[in-house]
Amino acid sequence: MKFTCNTKEIAAAVGAASKIVNVHTTVPILSNVLLQSENGRVVARATDLELTLELAFKADVTEPGAVTVPAKLFSSYLGNLPAAQLELNGTPTRASVKCERSNYDFHALPPEEYPPLPAAARGSEFSMPAKRFREAVDATIFAASAEEARGAVLMGTLLEVGGDALTMIATDGYRLAKYATALDAGVSGQERYIVPSRALAEAARNFGAAETIAISALGSAGNQLQMTAGDVSVTVRLVDGQYPNYQQVIPAKFDRHVTVNSAALIAGLRRAELVAGDRASMVKLAVANHTLIVTASSDISGNAYEEIEVEQQGEDITIAFNARYLIDILNHVKGPRTIMEFLGPLSPAAIRPAEAEGGEALYVLMPLRQ
Repeated sequence: MKFTCNTKEIAAAVGAASKIVNVHTTVPILSNVLLQSENGRVVARATDLELTLELAFKADVTEPGAVTVPAKLFSSYLGNLPAAQLELNGTPTRASVKCERSNYDFHALPPEEYPPLPAAARGSEFSMPAKRFREAVDATIFAASAEEARGAVLMGTLLEVGGDALTMIATDGYRLAKYATALDAGVSGQERYIVPSRALAEAARNFGAAETIAISALGSAGNQLQMTAGDVSVTVRLVDGQYPNYQQVIPAKFDRHVTVNSAALIAGLRRAELVAGDRASMVKLAVANHTLIVTASSDISGNAYEEIEVEQQGEDITIAFNARYLIDILNHVKGPRTIMEFLGPLSPAAIRPAEAEGGEALYVLMPLRQ
C-alpha cells in the first residue's frame, strides 16, 4: 500500500484508535492499528475484540492495501510531527514513513491476521441527532458501575427503543440516571440493548461535529451494536444479561418538592464534604421554612453548616446522602435550578432539572441511614 496524507489528520485518527488498544493484551496483533487505504481515503481501525473503533480520513492513495502498525508507538510518533504531508509505504512486515526530511521504518504484522469486522447482517436501525446522543450519554453513563466485581450488566447502560423514543438508563445500585429523548427515525417495535458504557463514551468522544448518528444491531443474533456518524464508526459487543427492573426503584409519587439553585447547592455540598471526609461522605439535608440546611460532622474534622433558600412544597424532611454521589448528579443537571423530590427519609429521592432542554433527565439517589 502507498498513500500521502496530512499529518494532523492521520495523527488524530490513529491517536483516537490507539485509545481502544488494551496495553495488557497477550495477542500481538491487537497491539496494532490497522490502516486500510482505497478510493481516496484511509480507515484506521483498532479493537480489543469487545469494542472496535474505525476512523476515516482523506488521502491520495496510489496503491490500495493495508498495513498494521504498533498503536502506541505510531500514535506518539505522529503526535510529534509538524503540520505537513506524510507518505506511507506499507508491506506485511514494515511501514515506511516519510515526512519532510524525516524517514522512519516501523515493524508491522500481516494485515490478514487482524480480526475482521462482525457480520454485516443488520437488525433494527434507528437514528438521532448526534448532539442529542452526546447529551444523553453525558447525562447517564456516569451512574454506571465502574467495579468489575458488580458485573458487566451494571457496568453497561441500557438503551430502550420504542417507536420514535429512546431512553438511556444507567445505575450502580446506589444511584440511577435516566434520559428520555426523541429519535429522528425509530423502530416499529420495542428493543432493549445493554451497551458497555465505555463504548458509548468512545462514540460520544469521537463523533465530533457530526449532525446525525445511525445505530443498528449487527450479527445473526443481534449481539453487536454499531454506531456511525460521518467518518467514525463504533462497533461493540452487547452485554448478555438481565438489566435490573429500574422502574421499581423510582417511587410512583412524591409528597415533598424542593426547588434550589444548583450552583449554590453544589458549592455547599463540596464544602460540607470536606468535613464529612469518611468513606460514606454522609451529609444531612434538612428542609424547613423554605430553607435547606446542609450539615456534616466528623470527630476528626469538626462540623459543617450551610443554609440555602429554596422553594418548598410539602412537609419538612431530614434526609442523608452520600455527598459525592449527590454532587455527581447535580453536576449533570443542566440548568440553573434543580428540583428535588422526596417521599421519606428512607425512600429514594428524585432529582431533575427545573427546565428541561432537548431531553427529559431524571436521577434517583438512595439515602443513607442516619
